[in-house]
Amino acid sequence: MGASAYKFENDLNVGSRGTDVTELQKWLTANVLYSGPVTGYFGELTQAAVKLYQEKNNLPSYGFFGPMTRALVNGTNQ
Repeated sequence: MGASAYKFENDLNVGSRGTDVTELQKWLTANVLYSGPVTGYFGELTQAAVKLYQEKNNLPSYGFFGPMTRALVNGTNQ
């Protein structure tokens, strides 16, 4: 699974674009948190999926893919 080996190194939030967002969307889809299109754009659907992941893992659920969320996701990708 391509997204499972990806290491996230950048903070992402609404408006972010690029490979990191594409890989995040793939990861969220693989973990049944996101069912939107994989576009490489971090919009409201991606934010909602990140919030859901944060809530499920007892993290502050702001929808910001920052250091705490990244560390947890990267830890599950090993």
